[in-house]
Amino acid sequence: MTAIGTVTHELGHYTIAKSLGREPTINYKSVSIKNDSLYMYFNDTFHKYSYEIKNKIDFPGKDKYLNAIKKFQKENFLITLGGPLQTMLTGTIGFIILLFNKKKYIKANRITTPGWILIFISLFWLRQTANICMSVFSYILKGRVPLNGDETKLALYLNLNTWSIEVITGLLGIIVLLIIFKIIPKTLLVTFILAGCVGGVLGFYLWLVKFGQYIMP
Repeated sequence: MTAIGTVTHELGHYTIAKSLGREPTINYKSVSIKNDSLYMYFNDTFHKYSYEIKNKIDFPGKDKYLNAIKKFQKENFLITLGGPLQTMLTGTIGFIILLFNKKKYIKANRITTPGWILIFISLFWLRQTANICMSVFSYILKGRVPLNGDETKLALYLNLNTWSIEVITGLLGIIVLLIIFKIIPKTLLVTFILAGCVGGVLGFYLWLVKFGQYIMP
């Protein structure tokens, strides 16, 4: 589920970029856009008029260049939004289906296979909670908020506090988790928590550190 969650998150970025006519590439943990026509235009323009751009002096095509920057910023916002939106939307769909069918899939002492699948899909929301936890640890250890996360970038685009989106979505992830704890039979809860912790850490290591780079370079 760690691998599936990571790749589908990146597919959210990738799909938005493709829909905007960009030329993204995707690998096991990220999406990049480096050599499409918009990047080439910026590189060529900056190469020709670097002095004028740095010193805010008029140059041929300046209006076109400034409009391209606005277009670039807007598209980057949408592309950045695509990843978290996909993850949270998928988690929300799984969570709603689970709530409306919990009597069907969750029995007194067991959970059916469709029930487990819906639980795992609902827990896509835990990405948001994990993000805020990692940001807090980074802040404690380094004294600053990491600026490379999707939610932080979105907050900066919108001129919001850098913590705002991470905190709100992270709390929503905790709420989803607590509700799932209430749904799961008490006889399975400890096993579920322990297996989730071990599986989450192991999945992170196996996909993002060990094998993902070879399977999906």
